Amino acid sequence: MKRSRFELPYLPLRPSRKSANHRFGRLDIVLFIVLLIYGILIIFPFYNAFLISISPEHVYNETPLLLWPKELTFASYSSVFANKNLWSGFRITMILLTVGTIYQMFFTIITGYALSRSKWFGKNFLMNMILVTMFFGGGLIPYYYLITNLNLHDKIWVMIIPGAIDTFNMLLMRNYFQSLPKELEESARIDGANDIQIFVKVYLPLALPMIATVGLFFAVGNWNSWYNAMLFVKTPSLWPLQFVLRNLIITGASNIEGTITSPDTYSQGLVMASIFFTIVPMMCFYPFLQRFFVKGIVVGAIKG
Repeated sequence: MKRSRFELPYLPLRPSRKSANHRFGRLDIVLFIVLLIYGILIIFPFYNAFLISISPEHVYNETPLLLWPKELTFASYSSVFANKNLWSGFRITMILLTVGTIYQMFFTIITGYALSRSKWFGKNFLMNMILVTMFFGGGLIPYYYLITNLNLHDKIWVMIIPGAIDTFNMLLMRNYFQSLPKELEESARIDGANDIQIFVKVYLPLALPMIATVGLFFAVGNWNSWYNAMLFVKTPSLWPLQFVLRNLIITGASNIEGTITSPDTYSQGLVMASIFFTIVPMMCFYPFLQRFFVKGIVVGAIKG
């Protein structure tokens, strides 16, 4: 059949499958090798620390950079599990994780919701004052006097009350509430709902992805909390887990009160075992909760 002079010749819009697979296959191999090296560089310090925690002292003295276990001993973990200060710190950290996170979430959510509503007297001024705190701090001396005047020295509340609102998390909540359709509020008002009912029954259920994200941010921050304890808490029984671990690393595990040593334990082994005692709980839960971080941040960025 003769082709019309107006008919365009057939041109392939994409390369053949064989050439495409060949080209992208090489790129995939290069990316795989780069990511594999990057993953090894991240994982190896944890792997080496774990090997040190289960190795006897003479093995560590011969080869501090272990690639595989030569001899096994769990004496360091036995000593760590018998350390009363670490268990006391774990208890304080769990209190911060629950009470502190709920306390911070309450004030962050209601502040973000209030600042996302239509204009009210003083809203812009208050918003500007909150934004200033992201760029300028009052300094350590005024902060110390504030804690002193509040009579929070050597109390667990010094690690909870000052952190009521995180500006970044509050802005995430505000942007999310602000992105939700205003027609929802108008419909609820027509049905006779008041402001509290609109917040609790309409907007709060819709903001659950962002609430989960902000809650996880606060939970991780409370789990890693130690700075206020270093400044204001002198009683060892009120120290959080991260502060106990900090003192343990600085002074050596054998010098920490409550550490039971034996001939099979040594300082570096006890320190590495204590580190794993501290990070394993968060390492177990974080991979399952990471999708909330990514989803919430993406939604907040798009809708903000």
